[in-house]
Amino acid sequence: MRTITNTEILYSALGNPKVENLESIDTNCLICGKHIAEGAKAKKVLSSNFTNWGDCKDRISQYICKECAGVIKAREVRVNSFVADANNLYLLKKNDIEDYLFNLGKYVTGEFVVGITQSFKKHNSFRCKVNSDPKRYFIREEDREYVFDVNKLKRVYEYLNDAYLQFSKDELQTGNYKMISIEQFGLEKFAAYEDLFRQYRGSAQFNLLIYMMNSEKRNEYVKAKQKAQKEEKARLKALEKEKKKAAKTKQISLF
Repeated sequence: MRTITNTEILYSALGNPKVENLESIDTNCLICGKHIAEGAKAKKVLSSNFTNWGDCKDRISQYICKECAGVIKAREVRVNSFVADANNLYLLKKNDIEDYLFNLGKYVTGEFVVGITQSFKKHNSFRCKVNSDPKRYFIREEDREYVFDVNKLKRVYEYLNDAYLQFSKDELQTGNYKMISIEQFGLEKFAAYEDLFRQYRGSAQFNLLIYMMNSEKRNEYVKAKQKAQKEEKARLKALEKEKKKAAKTKQISLF
């Protein structure tokens, strides 16, 4: 039994879009390599900007199956991050990504694909690996592919979000921290967190976790913290003023 291809999943999720210029043929698909009796000429599907020849399964063929053609022509899966099974296509905004990646079982059934883009320029769809386990699956992120293990990475992400309230994304990604930030965070807590981060830093998974963190939530926290610090500073200043006033009054009363 032939396994389903990535573009068959996406073509179905897209609602089986109509593909123009199909011909009756007997060959393999240039893109996915499966045997086809119907297809469109590659030169009518691929633009002159297409450079992913290394990802094509049958580079000798001059035809592309309707599923690959329909998906390659679909702008929505070219310029968005997405999760899809045969019945559903989810186009993800940046702040949606964490919910889907950590809770895929809520959104997909059967085989599915996951494509993430940060540049919004490179086509993921026909390069995604087909998955079946929503707890451990492959992500295609432009020119790289890696395993996303939910059980392992969830703890890392929780620690990162907590640390993000004190440190910048650049500090977390590079490991180059400001000493004052470390002291404010707490040396013992910092050491425990950094031991975990060091195991993943530099990996595609770690970079993705950094990318998905919500800057808006962090900025709200920082603003609230700065406001509290300003109010505390004003309170201490007022208290010091009252102490000086009380001391001056006491000195005058002695005379």
